[in-house]
Amino acid sequence: MSGPNDPGAQETLPTAVVVQPGQARHQTGGHPESHLRLEAVIDHLEGLPSWSLRTVIEAEPVGTDSVEACHPESHLETVRRAAESGGGWLDGDTPVSPLSFETALEACGGAVGAVDSVLEPATVNRGAFALIRPPGHHATIDRAMGFCLFNNAAVAARHAQREHGIERVAIIDWDVHHGNGTQDIFYGDPNVLFISLHQWPLYPGTGWLDETGREDGAGSTVNIPIPPGAGDRNWVEAFERVVEPTVRAFEPGLVIVSAGQDGHYADGLSNQALTEVGYLTMAHRVGSVARDLGAGLVAVHEGGYNPDTLPTLDRLILEGFDAGLTGEVAPGSAGLDPSAGLDAAEWEGRLEEVTTAQRPFRNL
Repeated sequence: MSGPNDPGAQETLPTAVVVQPGQARHQTGGHPESHLRLEAVIDHLEGLPSWSLRTVIEAEPVGTDSVEACHPESHLETVRRAAESGGGWLDGDTPVSPLSFETALEACGGAVGAVDSVLEPATVNRGAFALIRPPGHHATIDRAMGFCLFNNAAVAARHAQREHGIERVAIIDWDVHHGNGTQDIFYGDPNVLFISLHQWPLYPGTGWLDETGREDGAGSTVNIPIPPGAGDRNWVEAFERVVEPTVRAFEPGLVIVSAGQDGHYADGLSNQALTEVGYLTMAHRVGSVARDLGAGLVAVHEGGYNPDTLPTLDRLILEGFDAGLTGEVAPGSAGLDPSAGLDAAEWEGRLEEVTTAQRPFRNL
């Protein structure tokens, strides 16, 4: 771990950045999930004056034991063998190349490093954003799918519990696709709260509002399926009415964000109308909740496939985290368009469906 890039800096911003030196080794050709996504983001961030004020951490691979806290050895071996045999496709969406196994361990290491940077006693970081790939939230207990090999957010959560003694972890997934893998891993776990905001219908076809957990984990899963065409106003209202009160009542010691920016209006893999201001506002709200709870904040990169818009979105998310964690007003957050998004009656009906599904477990 390094300190601020400029040793003479008088101030360190509260959100660290985890970079992944080997991310381009996971080669995907012309696939939407390519190394160009994060290269564009890092090039943009490094050119900002604020870069010298951030703690920058280089991801290192984790051992397989860390990944096996979420996935069986057989799943790791499937990915390893596919890579060692020269690569190929694990399903119709999920390629591997010869070094993908090592790169996926490095991505998990970035998520773990972000947790350590926030939870170690001597840290100056209140939050960390891990710019890692391949993404992870579609990776189920025993299956790679949806561009994802291992579930980075899940590995981070288990690491926080095992190595830092964090009892309760909340995972907020705002990727536009349902985080079916994360839900699968924690569906029966009462100590991990999983909240997913996602377009419905859309890949992978899971995440309806009646999926709320099983057995001891009943009520630990909250799905907010959002109709096509929703915008900033709808997503932020879902935060206000469902996400924030649920997380506050859960009182986690760590908040993890599965940060996928593919709900942006210029992203080609969805039909949502989120803008830069919407992502800034959601990040600020998450930072504010973490600050109020005295919890650590870790974000792991998931989707977002337009290399022209992703750098600005990720910068604004960092700025939103910074402002929320320090109790400041997020710059530009007043720009939400109250008229954009779904018809008011349609959206109110969907929110009522969500709260009705959650009513057996909490008062929303």
